[in-house]
Amino acid sequence: MVRSMRNGSAQQGFTYIGLLMMIAISGIGLAALGEAWHTASQREKERELLFAGEQISKAISRYYQQTSSPIKEYPPTLEALLLDKRGPKPQHHLRRIYIDPMTASREWGLLQDKGRIVGVFSRSHGRPFKQDGFDEVYQGFAGAESYEDWQFVAGQKSDGITLSTNPRTPLDSAAVSSVDKASAETFIPAD
Repeated sequence: MVRSMRNGSAQQGFTYIGLLMMIAISGIGLAALGEAWHTASQREKERELLFAGEQISKAISRYYQQTSSPIKEYPPTLEALLLDKRGPKPQHHLRRIYIDPMTASREWGLLQDKGRIVGVFSRSHGRPFKQDGFDEVYQGFAGAESYEDWQFVAGQKSDGITLSTNPRTPLDSAAVSSVDKASAETFIPAD
């Protein structure tokens, strides 16, 4: 009788160890799955940021190009891109102001010159996964330390719209001084 109890206890011990090992292996697998999901989610947000930034910079370029006066001007606010009432017929350069996917907020960093918006950037301090392989227009984003370095400036060549030979600076450098993050402001939409 003593012998059968020892075998039963030993068998239960091996079952318990086997169960613990299975739980540990499952935990490692779930951690790897979670990391893969986080990476995929971050890369999707980066694609959304590239899309939203490009749409806003194109809208700023259209606003600039469609200035009816001989002196071209950039928009004073992002809302001006939604409904441009400068001409006889109101223009919609942008359907909506996109949410910054990296911060999940409607606050964009604004690149301004003389009180006018020439570009936008994400306010996220995170390090981008994407470090190279950008389209020609975004080659300046390669090796960026944070998403703030991904600056979407009017004049970046895209869909035939070109306002500048340097995609990172606005047109007419004599009239528009160089833009940097130090002079940037934050756009907070009115609700």
